[in-house]
Amino acid sequence: MDLKSRLSHLRSQAGAASGACARKTSVDELRARIARLEQKGRSASAGRPDTRATARMSDAALAQRLDGELIADGVIRVRARLPLTGRLGAIALQTLQPSPPGLPGEMPAAAGAQVYIDTETTGLSGGSGTLAFLVGTAVVGDQAIEVTQFLLTRFAAEAALLSAFAASLPDAARLVSYNGKSYDLPLLLTRFRMQGLPCPVAGLPHTDLLHPVRRLFGNRWGDCRLLSVEKELLGFRRTDDLPGSEAPAAWFNWIRHGESDALIRVVEHNRQDIVSLAVAHSTLAQAVAEPLAFGVDIHALARWLAPGDEDGARELLQAHVGQLCDDGKRLLARLLRRVGDWRRAVALWESLAAAGCADSMECLAKYHEHISRDLAAAQRCCDLLPRSVRQQIRRQRIDNKLAAPHRRRIQV
Repeated sequence: MDLKSRLSHLRSQAGAASGACARKTSVDELRARIARLEQKGRSASAGRPDTRATARMSDAALAQRLDGELIADGVIRVRARLPLTGRLGAIALQTLQPSPPGLPGEMPAAAGAQVYIDTETTGLSGGSGTLAFLVGTAVVGDQAIEVTQFLLTRFAAEAALLSAFAASLPDAARLVSYNGKSYDLPLLLTRFRMQGLPCPVAGLPHTDLLHPVRRLFGNRWGDCRLLSVEKELLGFRRTDDLPGSEAPAAWFNWIRHGESDALIRVVEHNRQDIVSLAVAHSTLAQAVAEPLAFGVDIHALARWLAPGDEDGARELLQAHVGQLCDDGKRLLARLLRRVGDWRRAVALWESLAAAGCADSMECLAKYHEHISRDLAAAQRCCDLLPRSVRQQIRRQRIDNKLAAPHRRRIQV
């Protein structure tokens, strides 16, 4: 190796060594800087209290804030008595009765055994991983609404909560809920089974008010949530209410950090749900009796009544014939036909057929063929029906009937 090559090799070695020293120094400095920052953070927080630690309270303290009582390790019972002296929105509470007039198809309940029920759960999708951390019930008495709520404060106490809830139910109870048939009751049934306990709600008569609300107001309101029932039917709006969708987070914040403010609002939200449910049940019965006063869909109400009370459905439709939609008029004509009131039925079919109703035109064709025996009118009605195999068969049968007298005269 010549002198020039040796010098170049020595320079490269010196540069590599100095770069390695630079990198080592840089890493050491970074580590030292991180250590200084961590020390600074520890020093800054040394005199600051842990707010979450100070916010945590005992179950007994939570029970006291709720005006409740700790009835088992991890279970708080909250009772409230609401006198029937005030109003909920536009509805006077004194109109509530222990056994309100039954809704169409509703099984009668024993006196004092009607239980309004609502739950708050750890999730909105159901499933075996979801539990009810709050179960609330209410019974309407002669003087007050008696509300009872059971609040779970730890996972391990679920069996105790379910047992306390089961013991609180009166004999021969009928349950009234809002969307309970699809959510609350199946969830409770699952939780009782998973805890190995007999389920007290299995097999009980149950009225889910979501379904009558949908029947009577589904075409009138934007949605049929309980909040809409309060606003549209009861004339009531909540203030400072915690949405039900935030209930799971409020309970988990209690479990993890002992934060109680949001959980207390969940208990208040649940209590309002139950009271609104009781008032809505009574008011729905009034709406069935006075449909125009509450903006009820008359046709929907008549359809609901018809299976068990055709006379009542027919009288309702006749009393409000001027407010009926076309479907309501068709239902009324069908009910009139069933009692042989052909004059009124035909008048309805004729008005509907003139507006283009093919079903009513077919009813007229049948009427003239089989009842009035006006085969020429039956033929005209049949010709106005849309062409189909059934229409062609009907037309051929009417033609044969019209031709039969002529054939008999020829034979004679």
